[in-house]
Amino acid sequence: MSTKAFQTQLSQVILKRAQSELGEDEDRRQQVIAIVKKLMTQQPHLQRIRLDEYSIICFARGCKYSLEKIKIKIDLQFTLRTALPEFFSGWDPMKPRIQDALACGSFLPLLDYDQHDRKVIIMRPGCFDPMLFKPEDIDKANFMISDTMGREDEQMFVTGMVIIVDVQGFSLNHLTQKPLALFKKQMYFLQSAPISPKTINFIRTNSVFHSAYNMVTNMLNDKMKQRLKVHGSDFQSLYKEIDRRILPKDYGGDGLSLAELTDLWKQKVEEQRDSLMESERNLRVDESRRPGKAKTAQDIFGIEGSFRKLNID
Repeated sequence: MSTKAFQTQLSQVILKRAQSELGEDEDRRQQVIAIVKKLMTQQPHLQRIRLDEYSIICFARGCKYSLEKIKIKIDLQFTLRTALPEFFSGWDPMKPRIQDALACGSFLPLLDYDQHDRKVIIMRPGCFDPMLFKPEDIDKANFMISDTMGREDEQMFVTGMVIIVDVQGFSLNHLTQKPLALFKKQMYFLQSAPISPKTINFIRTNSVFHSAYNMVTNMLNDKMKQRLKVHGSDFQSLYKEIDRRILPKDYGGDGLSLAELTDLWKQKVEEQRDSLMESERNLRVDESRRPGKAKTAQDIFGIEGSFRKLNID
């Protein structure tokens, strides 16, 4: 990862919002960078990680500059990256299986922000044939897109993000082909990210979705449950939550189509190939050097992947 000094690219409007909502200014940014760098050199299991200043600021903003939360999230984020090779190993976007997964368009950030300046991300769990794709490959491609997005979108760590889950095409085969333990691990990791979604909006839902909905909500803490909104086929309801103008043409908006977004993000990930492969090598904890007991996947996820809720926001 880059070691260059952090220089914000935010507009003055968003910087003022960071100041009013997060208490951020240049002195505080430099202070938290110095503290986190020192902290990581003092933790033997984190010393191999070269976290750049931009990433430190992203964690700081997502944690509202709470040093305790920053410490917890950084440790947890990279502990999980190490404990989840099914998601974070083999990060070469040019591998044929990953190329095919990227071409599905399962995870598509929009280019414009909504009426509240939030990032909007479309997730499409039913857009691929579950009999032809391994769920790990789809998830791996999605995480690559997410990492690529985070590296180029500083604003979202101040203004937040919202998610649209388009359930069209989601079938019983999608539900049965993805092991429950794998799904739980994915949900666990998502809750360890620097920021969590302001709302999660489900559209084009079907009977299979409703069967899975309770399973999903049981894996979320109460705060996250309150952010779920089921719009079904009512796009007018969705437009009240997210500015119609920025949505894809497929949803009645003026933005790029789902197909165009798929091609765009596939290309972006390919262009970040070297950085993604480097992150696989370097963003790992060294469990043999962790103070106290090393953490195994069983320690984190429990026996056979039983889920432990996170209460970190």
